[in-house]
Amino acid sequence: MIEADRDRPLWVREMTRLHDAQSCSFFILHGNVDDSVGSLQDDVYRLESLADYLGLRHLQTYDLVLHYDLGRGLRIHPGGDEERESRMKALLGRMWPGLTRLPREPTPILRLMDRLAAKLLDDEQDGIQRKTAFLFDYADLLCPAGAREPEHLATMLNWARNPKLRRSHFLFILMCGSLTRLDPDLVQSAHTTEILVPMPNLAERKRMVRRTRSLPEDQAGRLASLSAGLTLINLESLLRLSGYPPTDENRPTGEAREPSPEKGQPDVPPSPASASVDPGSRREEDWEALTQAKKQLIESQCPGLLEFVEPHGNLDWVAGHRAAKKRLAEDARLIRAGRLDAVPMGYLLCGPVGVGKTFMAMCYAGSVGIPCVTLKNFRSKYVGETEANLEKILRVLRELGPVAVIIDEADAAVGNRGQSGDSGTSSRVFAQLAAQMGNTRFRGQTVWFLLTCRPDLLPVDLKRQGRCEEHIPLFYPESQADWVDMFLAMGKKLDLELTPGMVPDSKAGHPLSGADIESLLTRVKRESLIREQAIDRDLIQEVLHVFRSPRSPEHELQILAAVMECSDLRYLPEAWRAKAATHEGWQEINRRFALMSMQLVDR
Repeated sequence: MIEADRDRPLWVREMTRLHDAQSCSFFILHGNVDDSVGSLQDDVYRLESLADYLGLRHLQTYDLVLHYDLGRGLRIHPGGDEERESRMKALLGRMWPGLTRLPREPTPILRLMDRLAAKLLDDEQDGIQRKTAFLFDYADLLCPAGAREPEHLATMLNWARNPKLRRSHFLFILMCGSLTRLDPDLVQSAHTTEILVPMPNLAERKRMVRRTRSLPEDQAGRLASLSAGLTLINLESLLRLSGYPPTDENRPTGEAREPSPEKGQPDVPPSPASASVDPGSRREEDWEALTQAKKQLIESQCPGLLEFVEPHGNLDWVAGHRAAKKRLAEDARLIRAGRLDAVPMGYLLCGPVGVGKTFMAMCYAGSVGIPCVTLKNFRSKYVGETEANLEKILRVLRELGPVAVIIDEADAAVGNRGQSGDSGTSSRVFAQLAAQMGNTRFRGQTVWFLLTCRPDLLPVDLKRQGRCEEHIPLFYPESQADWVDMFLAMGKKLDLELTPGMVPDSKAGHPLSGADIESLLTRVKRESLIREQAIDRDLIQEVLHVFRSPRSPEHELQILAAVMECSDLRYLPEAWRAKAATHEGWQEINRRFALMSMQLVDR
C-alpha cells in the first residue's frame, strides 16, 4: 500500500511537486536527515531511516533505485520486494555486462553511475522509459567543503545541469546534515534544489505517540508536548522510558500480549512492561523524571554543544538590582499569561565580573518556568563544522521553545560580520545567530541572553531593536539596602544566621561584588571557628577592614561600558543616573571610556 499523499511530510510533497513539473531532478536534503521518518503502511506505524523511507515509500514505482554511501558501498533498494529486486539485478546485469564485483571507492562508483545514467538516457531517447533514482548518504564526504574533490563535484554538477536528465525520469537525492559541510559550488548551483528536512512538529510527534502507545488522549497530548525538540529516534527512547506498553501493531516480535482473564478464571498478573504505568494514575514525579530524561536526550542530539541548566530559584533569590529584577519579573508574568507579543526578543546583561549576570538569567528562567540552556563551545577547527554545529543547535532550539538561551562571554562567542582571519567562519556564525535572533516568529519562545563584561565589543547588529533589544546593566551593590541584601543572601548560601543589624556599613570607594562578599563571609566563618566565638557585627567589620579584592583598570572600563550600554536610565544606580541624564555628564562618561580604552590598548 503506497502512503497517501496527505500523510507524506511536506518536504516530500515539495520535492515531488518540483520533480513532476520537471523543474529540478537534483535535490539536496539537509537538516534532520539522521532521524527516522514515520509513516503509515496498512494502518501500521513504522519508523525507518531517511534512505529506507525514500526507497520503500516514496520510490515504490521506480524501476531502478540505487543507494550509495562510503560505509556500505553501492546497493539496490527494492523495498523488500523480491520480484522487484530480481528485475533490478537483471537490468544492472544488462547495463554493466561482465562486472562481477562493484568497487567501494567513490571515484570508480561515480564513474559507473555516470555511464549507467548515459545508457539509460540513450534508452529513453529510443522510447524505453525507466524511472531511475540515485540516493547518496553522507554527501558531504563525497563533495566536502574546503577539501575539493574536483571529479566528484564535476560529475554531480553535470548531472544537475543536464537538461535531458531533468526532463526525463531521473531523480538524484543527496543527503547531508548541514549545507555548510558540502562544497559551496554544489549548494549554490542554480541547477540544484536544497530542501530542509525539519525536526518533527507537534502533529508528527502526537501521531507517533498515539500510533505506538495505548494511552488516553490527554496523556498522548501531554507526552507529545513534552517531547518538543526531540527527534523521532529519541522520542522512541522516551516512550520506552515512559513505561507505557506499545500497541499490538508496534509490539516487538516475540513479545506476547497479556491475555485477558476469562470469566470464572483467576486474574493473570500483568507483565512488568504493561504494569509499569497505569495510564490513569501517572504521578507528577513520573512526568518530572521524563522531563529530565528528555533533557538528557536533547543533549545527546547536540553532544558537547549545549547543556541544560536547572534554575533552582527565581528572581526573588536575586539580591539587589531592583530595577532590573522588576523589569524581568514583569516580562516573566507576560510570558506566563501568553502575551508573547509584548516581551523583548532578548536581553543583553552587562556589567563587571562577579556581578551575577548568569545567576540573573537563570533566575528569570525559573520565574517563567521554562527550560534554560547554555551554549557550549560549538567552534571547531574543521571547515564548515562550526557553522554545522550552530545550525544543529538552532534547529533544536526552534522546536524546543519556550526556552531561555544563555550565551556567556558573548563578545567572543558570536563573531562579527566583518571579522577576518578565520576564513569567514566568524562572519557566518554571526549571520546565523543574527537571522535567528531577529525572527519575530519566535518572540517569547526563544529568549536570548547575551552576557558580557564588554558590551562595546558586541556587533551592533545583535544589540539593535528586534534582537537583543533590552540592555540591562548590573553593578556592584552601592546603596546600603543593596549591600545588606547581598550580605544576607550570601550568608544564607553559606548557612550563616545573619541579621540586618550584623551587616556593617558599605565600603565606600571600593565596592564588592557578590563573589567578593561570599569570599569575605567565608573568611568570617573561618575566623569564628578558629577563635571559637560567635559571628557578630564586630567580627564581620574586623574582617572587612583587612579584606582586599583585586581591582584592575579594566574594572572601571567594564563599569563605564555597562553605563553606556544601558537602554533605560532606571537601571542605573542613582549617582550614575544623575550623570547620564545630562548632556555634559554623558559626554564625560564617553571621554572617560575612550581614555581608558586607549590606555588598555597601550598596555
